[in-house]
Amino acid sequence: MLNTRLNNQLDAIYNTEVLTRFELYNSLFLTLPFYKIKDTGSLLPFFFKSCEEGIKKGKSPNEIIAYFFRNYTAHQSPEAIVDMLFRFIQYIERQVVLFDAVEDSVFNKLNSSEVLETLYLELKKAQDDPQALSHIEELISERSLKLVLTAHPTQFYPGNVLAIINDLTNAIKVNDINSITGLLQQLGKTPFFNKRSPTPVDEALSLTWFLENVFYFAAANIQSDLNDTMGEFGLASKKIIEMGFWPGGDRDGNPNVTTSSTLQVAKMLRQILFRCYYRDFRNLKRRITFKGTEEPIAELQDMLYKNAFDNDATNEDLSGVIKEHLNALKSTIINDHEGLFLKLVDDLLLKVELFGNHFASLDIRQDSRILRTAHAYCRSLLPGNGGYPDNYDALPEEEKLRLISFKETPDQLQVSEDPLIKDTMETIAAMNLIQQQNGEEATHRFIISNCQQASDILQLIELFLWNGWKKEDLTVDFVPLFETVNDLKGAGTIMEKLYSNTFYRQHIKDRGNKQDIMLGFSDSTKDGGYLMANWSIFNAKSSLTHITNKHNISLAFFDGRGGPPARGGGKTHRFYASMGKEIANRNIQLTVQGQTISSQYGSID
Repeated sequence: MLNTRLNNQLDAIYNTEVLTRFELYNSLFLTLPFYKIKDTGSLLPFFFKSCEEGIKKGKSPNEIIAYFFRNYTAHQSPEAIVDMLFRFIQYIERQVVLFDAVEDSVFNKLNSSEVLETLYLELKKAQDDPQALSHIEELISERSLKLVLTAHPTQFYPGNVLAIINDLTNAIKVNDINSITGLLQQLGKTPFFNKRSPTPVDEALSLTWFLENVFYFAAANIQSDLNDTMGEFGLASKKIIEMGFWPGGDRDGNPNVTTSSTLQVAKMLRQILFRCYYRDFRNLKRRITFKGTEEPIAELQDMLYKNAFDNDATNEDLSGVIKEHLNALKSTIINDHEGLFLKLVDDLLLKVELFGNHFASLDIRQDSRILRTAHAYCRSLLPGNGGYPDNYDALPEEEKLRLISFKETPDQLQVSEDPLIKDTMETIAAMNLIQQQNGEEATHRFIISNCQQASDILQLIELFLWNGWKKEDLTVDFVPLFETVNDLKGAGTIMEKLYSNTFYRQHIKDRGNKQDIMLGFSDSTKDGGYLMANWSIFNAKSSLTHITNKHNISLAFFDGRGGPPARGGGKTHRFYASMGKEIANRNIQLTVQGQTISSQYGSID
């Protein structure tokens, strides 16, 4: 009964705040000074009606279009018909933008905290029960969420359109008709397509818009609310949100990714983050003008400005130094100035804790077949071929596992001329460089696509040891990606072999006794269909959870979920609820790609 009443209230709000306002602002399109816009806007409803009726009567698309132009327009030439259809598409594209902006503007009304059971309410219920409070604290300490942004052709809006949506949303919130009209005019003049194919760096730059304008604020707000709520009940909080990033690192998804683009993207993420820090610091600096704060303010000013805007600045991990200066500032404000404007310092400190020196962790991904080829090339360069027989690649899996020795090479191996092998070797070295410059969290995962055997992962570890990394400093997590139905079936067996390998088990221990495993949805859907893909993933998760628990290792599933349901999209919370209690779910990691990013995470709300 309560749910029905709430749903009715939400329906009423949606009709009033979204549909009615959309119709109102949509009418402004007809007043814009664009070529034949009145004809386009007036004829579009009739075209829609003709399509609807034509489909019901079983007419073909050509028949429907011919009927419409014969009965509603004077356009008969092919050129005029194509021109009108193209203008329909342009008009609809901009209507979609307007609708998105209207929806975003009333997000808080449609997602009232009263509808959901909040953490605060649960803590309030348990405030007189120390055992219950302790249990909630334990649950929070074990939970985390990692959103990994990925580029995909389904990304509909270019960056300049995203900026218009953001401004349009803010204008609609306050019913600023003049601004709305101006933004709609800008929208009408702004193309929705690129004149050239985007490079991997272009794709990365497009997605950094969301990091800079949405996640930088939203993640900090969520973490701050969590900290405040837990603190109110005397409980410890923890960092629960992390950001990941694939553009510039995902070779399997984009063959144009090179070591150069990986390094460029890592540098770009760092520089954009420092611009965000500097933007917040300027607000802080305007308020904190007290005696005794001059030195840390001056140090922060120089450091943040230089790293935000100087392209030639030396890249190094400054997150610790920034926190040191902010804590010194905080101490002075508390001790000498009654905590005035302390919130500004705490806010920036929180963001440095969340985003460090890197903003988002850049994942590296490559197909196992390419990695096997790289391993074969590097083996051939080892003195005496490193104890590997010439027919190593044809050996049974058990024999391969016995031969893999994890021996470091004293010198860097000669880079191959083969572009894929060369990229693999150089990228392994680049990960080391990025960690030195941006911190370990900047890039610490190597994802093996199409992982079919345990040796795929162990051979990759050898590639690291043969290309500049040391065993004791191997700060990299190796993540198998199981994609096809058959790979999902064999995933448990592969991980059992890995966990039983002495070297790998020690590596897991050194990395915090945790293992990330990625499961791909789209390839398994193509392989076996929607139902089979879901069932295979469920069974794989169940098997992997059991095996990993048996070895006392903490498991995190990294779900490759896309935008539409066919690529694993849909209601994320329902997907995880459907997994049940037997499947590891304490650490949620998932990809967010394409139009899903702008449709679900297009605003801070």
